[in-house]
Amino acid sequence: MNKIIPIIIILHLIMANEPIAVVSKIRGKVQHKMLDDNKYKSNIRVNSPIFLESQIRTEDKAFVKVVFLDDGTSISMYSGSEIIIKGEIDKRMISKQIELITGIITVNVTNQALGEFKLVTPNSELTCLECGFWLLSNPLTGDKFIKESGDISIWNPSMNRTVVLVPDTTIISLINKEFQKYETPVTDIKYLESLMLEVDERTLQYKKEGEDDSLTEKVTNVLVIKLKNAANVEREIILTYTQ
Repeated sequence: MNKIIPIIIILHLIMANEPIAVVSKIRGKVQHKMLDDNKYKSNIRVNSPIFLESQIRTEDKAFVKVVFLDDGTSISMYSGSEIIIKGEIDKRMISKQIELITGIITVNVTNQALGEFKLVTPNSELTCLECGFWLLSNPLTGDKFIKESGDISIWNPSMNRTVVLVPDTTIISLINKEFQKYETPVTDIKYLESLMLEVDERTLQYKKEGEDDSLTEKVTNVLVIKLKNAANVEREIILTYTQ
């Protein structure tokens, strides 16, 4: 019986040290550290594994895309952004919680198996099961949310207010202030498009309510990711997505 306990502990540590995500794309200088580290120690590259409690920061004019291994949920970080990846692992499925410290990100969440995806900022909490959105966060001006798809709720803890993010609308959330809502300006959409073009990402495809999907041109992409664990066992993750 005493021999079984150390084996269980070892297996737990192996699973805890398994990557939960991988870097699929990078531009410029992107730094990485674990949450307990005092300072950033390394730069990351394409195919670098990402673990729970990872903290990632993009330098000026840098970009990185992180893809979760369980379902293909992705986070794209633009210049001057910083996040912490938190959550839990249960039977190789990941309960995802992202903390955005500052910056500009776009997130595409596939249907979650372990409850809602959560994103936390100094001002707000966003939750969804399956969605896509932009977030521009600044300590002075607050959080600017722009929806791409899905059902998205935003909670402002300081005001104890919750709002649903709807298409073609921007919501601004700031500590001790009511939500601001307005129709997303064309200039903002063009700005986001310019960010994506700079890093060879897709262009925005905002769709009005009731618009026929068949009228929108779609392109299917396949991403193959190969990883090896500590036991030298190779795994292949195949992600297929439409844009």
